[in-house]
Amino acid sequence: MYLGRGIPAAVHAHHAVQVCIPLRGSIRLRGSARMAWREYEAAVIPSGQSHESDVAVDSLATIWLEPAAPEARTLVGAAASGRAIIGFERARVAALLADLRSCLTEGWAPVRARELLERVLRAVAPAATRTVRADRRVAHVRRTIDAQSDRRHSVAELAAGVALSPSRLQHLFSAEVGIPIRRYALWCRLRWATWELARGSSVTRAAHAAGFADAAHLSRTFRRTIGFTPSALLHLKVSRFVQASKPVMR
Repeated sequence: MYLGRGIPAAVHAHHAVQVCIPLRGSIRLRGSARMAWREYEAAVIPSGQSHESDVAVDSLATIWLEPAAPEARTLVGAAASGRAIIGFERARVAALLADLRSCLTEGWAPVRARELLERVLRAVAPAATRTVRADRRVAHVRRTIDAQSDRRHSVAELAAGVALSPSRLQHLFSAEVGIPIRRYALWCRLRWATWELARGSSVTRAAHAAGFADAAHLSRTFRRTIGFTPSALLHLKVSRFVQASKPVMR
């Protein structure tokens, strides 16, 4: 979860299911340059859905969820096939808005901030249940990539590790995770870089830690995936990230 000023973002798409909750006012979103702008009190953006925003929001909570997470499945529901931006009423989290503002301005300790994130998720997706079982081979490949985000894994190497052919692994992985292995690996490296930035690292240090060639490479990937550069975040005076689960530390 990111708490801070909402930065206007160019058209982009990413792997996560994204939840946007302006702490006051509304946010303007659209799915592409051909679509009309709409204002939302709060919104859910399905995995892979192109979107952009054009107006800075004074204070915003944005949560990125893995699509397989029960909360993500509950929020997206039947709308996943249409890949449409889904609006919902901010009243779902009305009781938590004051705490979200306090978390931002007072810099709550990590344990307390994570507990707040979990409360927000329970409020926006109260019926979420863990009913989906992952293929153990796909789960193993994901753990391998997650644990070594800065390493370039070949599909052949990953497939050999779970006794599958590369083509069979590609098929199973894309069907379950929603994107090909290489794109997932890039997403994990971006998550790792974001974690480094949240810890106070420079863009250059975050890029090297996550296996990007340099700061420019990270910035291009960040903009294409998130809609703006990491430097735009670092220039904000008041903002913070809350991670429910951090990347595996090596």
